[in-house]
Amino acid sequence: MSESSDRNSSKADSHGASLNCTGSCGNRGPNIRFPFRIMEKQPGHCGFDLSCSEDNNTLLKLPTGLSLHVERIDYRHRLIYARDPQGCFLRQRLNFSLGDSHFQIQKDRPYDWTLFNCSLSSERWSVLTHKIPCLSTFNHEVYAVESSTTISDSDLLSCTKMYNIYGIPHSMLHAENYVLTMSWSNLTCESSETECYLQHTKGMPFYLPFFQIKLFSSLLLS
Repeated sequence: MSESSDRNSSKADSHGASLNCTGSCGNRGPNIRFPFRIMEKQPGHCGFDLSCSEDNNTLLKLPTGLSLHVERIDYRHRLIYARDPQGCFLRQRLNFSLGDSHFQIQKDRPYDWTLFNCSLSSERWSVLTHKIPCLSTFNHEVYAVESSTTISDSDLLSCTKMYNIYGIPHSMLHAENYVLTMSWSNLTCESSETECYLQHTKGMPFYLPFFQIKLFSSLLLS
């Protein structure tokens, strides 16, 4: 075998970690590659878990149980853009804490909110209240108030409290089909994805260079 062939073969081996780590959920979905994988379709070492819905949407499931539709993944800047499948995050009664995940909300500080159901008989607007369009209907309106706010100060005394939501960015309150921007943790070896494998120990990921994986395999076979 020629020296050139040896180099090509070696290069192919070193890229083996990434060759099984590319795919997508459909023609409309984002390209999936390290540090993400499609569960049940790609090996566990490829990265964080994504899945495909029956209609070929790309899904990211958060630790709280909420599944989001992934719109786009920016691998260069480590950003993932996702929205609620129903177009209304606040309908989920969610605790949007990302503390147990490897993602962080970008661009907006999270707050805790209390939601109120109000009739249309009087105007409820104030600087302390935020109308929620995706929860309001023709005969009532839903407002959000920071949970730390004194209710008497917000003109909501005649309204009915619905539920609390946690860790919600201010901009999420007003926009329907809101697209959430999250970043993921800076991972070891990420700049050389073809030489890294994802391993799981007690639920926490860490990365091993590809040459170490080959070395361990050689030792096991010797």
